[in-house]
Amino acid sequence: MIDPITIAAAGVPLIIEAGRAAIQRWIAPEQIKPTTVADYEVMRHIDLDWFKALVGADAGGETYPWVEAVRKLQRPAVVLAVLVTWAYCHTSGLVVAGDGVDNMAASVGFYLFGDRTMFYAKKAAGK
Repeated sequence: MIDPITIAAAGVPLIIEAGRAAIQRWIAPEQIKPTTVADYEVMRHIDLDWFKALVGADAGGETYPWVEAVRKLQRPAVVLAVLVTWAYCHTSGLVVAGDGVDNMAASVGFYLFGDRTMFYAKKAAGK
């Protein structure tokens, strides 16, 4: 039985993209699309500033190099721990964990591959 949180992890990105498409199509179609080259340039600069802010948020501050390394490796370490636990539970026949391990591994799978899948689906739909 799939946990509702696992279903939400798969469905929320689709709902968000559908909402964005609806807003762009019906609610504010003229406000989102640039009409001149200057407007397009302003939008690109806003996007560039947004990406710089994302990169800057991950940069951290002045600290020891090993602290930065540990902080940046936390996500991959958690993903690896979940997937190794899931693999161990299924290969060793350990049934004590039950559906919780499967649901956590499914959430990690959606986290790892959902973004790329959504990107390629949007790209294919745009053709």
